Amino acid sequence: MLIIPLLLIGVIIAVVVVLVRRRSGVEDEPGVGTLRRLYYYGLSFVALMFSASGAVMLVDYVADSFGGPEILARGATQLAMALALILVGVPIWLFHWWLAHQAVRRFPSETRALSRKVYVYLVLAVSAALGASGLVSLLRWLFGGDSFNGLHLAFPLVWGAVWGFHWYVEKQEVPRNEAGDFIRRLYVYGTSLYGLVILLVGLGVILRHLSGQAYDPIFATQVLLPGQRSLWNGATQNALALFLVGGLFWWWHWHRVSRGDIDSVLRQVYLHLFAILGGAVTVIATLSIVLFRLLQWALGEADSAGAADQFRFLPSAVAALISGGALWGYHWAVVRQESATGVVESLAARQVYRYLLAALGLGTLAAGLVILLGVVIGVIVPQSGQELLRAEWWRNPVASAVTLLLVGAPLWGFYWSGVQRDAGAGLLERSALSRRIFIYLVLGIAVLAALGNLSALLFMFLRDLLEGQLSGQLVQDTKWSIGALLIAGAVSVYYGLVLREDRRALPAPEEPSTGTPPVRKAVIALATEADRPLLRRMEAQFGIPVRFWQRLDPDAEAPTLTDEELRATQERIAQAPGDRVLLTIDASGVRVVPYREV
Repeated sequence: MLIIPLLLIGVIIAVVVVLVRRRSGVEDEPGVGTLRRLYYYGLSFVALMFSASGAVMLVDYVADSFGGPEILARGATQLAMALALILVGVPIWLFHWWLAHQAVRRFPSETRALSRKVYVYLVLAVSAALGASGLVSLLRWLFGGDSFNGLHLAFPLVWGAVWGFHWYVEKQEVPRNEAGDFIRRLYVYGTSLYGLVILLVGLGVILRHLSGQAYDPIFATQVLLPGQRSLWNGATQNALALFLVGGLFWWWHWHRVSRGDIDSVLRQVYLHLFAILGGAVTVIATLSIVLFRLLQWALGEADSAGAADQFRFLPSAVAALISGGALWGYHWAVVRQESATGVVESLAARQVYRYLLAALGLGTLAAGLVILLGVVIGVIVPQSGQELLRAEWWRNPVASAVTLLLVGAPLWGFYWSGVQRDAGAGLLERSALSRRIFIYLVLGIAVLAALGNLSALLFMFLRDLLEGQLSGQLVQDTKWSIGALLIAGAVSVYYGLVLREDRRALPAPEEPSTGTPPVRKAVIALATEADRPLLRRMEAQFGIPVRFWQRLDPDAEAPTLTDEELRATQERIAQAPGDRVLLTIDASGVRVVPYREV
């Protein structure tokens, strides 16, 4: 039963190797060959997993033997299985790892082989995750929150040893190509995120317990059993173990391993998509819940009889606000610090982040307007006798609408006004891919919402008409669909006008009659701050983004290029060998230097 998942992992390794090689455009590296590498490292991985599993069972057996003869007698089968896995797995792993080592001695370039990098970082990821789980259980036992089990020692010892050995191997073989850097970053930021999640879960539980201890004596009137209000209980001990282990893993991979790795797309994905956006969504959602429960208590129909029950969620809300706010604030400070370096990936990721927050605010605002319009229609239009019995039906919907409006309007207004200011200041923002995706996505959702609600309206109208039951009650039954249709129409009209304005502001594409070849390369410009207008002309002429590296020498001057000279530069870039060029810009003009990463 263990062979099948391990073989599947081996197949995944092979697929990753092939896909990453195709992605990076790397030919088969010199050395022992791709198939032989897949054989070496595939068998090494499977044998290592067998060996480590057997070692875990063996350490567990030895540790449990200190618990008495009862546990020792129960472990005979476990001991046999552990020895079988070790006696089979260790020789196979040692043999194939020795073959891989011999290949490295014969061909030093084997240390940069993609198969080897995938093996090393996959082992590091698996052993880190299992070792973290073992450390949590070990700390929970040390804190007194769990009874002794041999696995408390087996998991951190065995998987920690596996991780330590392969980390030593990794440190001796620094990645020297794009594919190796990509696999390494995938491990580093994935494990950083894993540790950060564990850290925040532990912090949230601790804060929830502490705030609950303060809330219950002040607001709640309940009879507590002896020891129920103790701070040092099983939940706190487990949360502290999670907090310490997650903090250790996150600190090591984020502050030590990834230090200085600013020019990385995966780093920006980690920062903006998971850390900052995750913290922002947590804070916004928690504030929305708090605001709704307050408005529900003041304006609506509360779900509970007393204030203590109505606001019993506050300890959890406080924990979520502190955890999410710390997550958001810390990583936002990191982004602001790294954005000052002018790294293109950081600026592009920040741009995506702003559109994501604008989309979140727009959706919240639209939902609030739909509910508010439905309430207005329901109050104005005559109601049936059954609805008259619930004359205050509108209270909770009004509380929901006000909550969504108070949260969504500032969020959308702040981020959308910011991107609109940037769009008015230059053409780069209007032509950004993230802006086009945002606008077309909003238009598509708005059109689909309008079509769906219009279909529902027509269905209910035709149904009542054909059955002879057409009356003013139809408006009451369709008030939410009417509100959604109106808001979807308004949103689609507004963003349709924004899209038309962007198209008018962008320069018209040049006719292909000039004969200038298109640029399909990665272009970096080494220039001064005064050359930015020239870089914008280049982007408009080439039709691709030009990455900016700022020169620090004070003697560099900005050249003046005519349109003809700019087209000549485009031809030189298009005809240069390779797929990457560096433009050095000074008073003498523009020099085109083709290069490649090694």
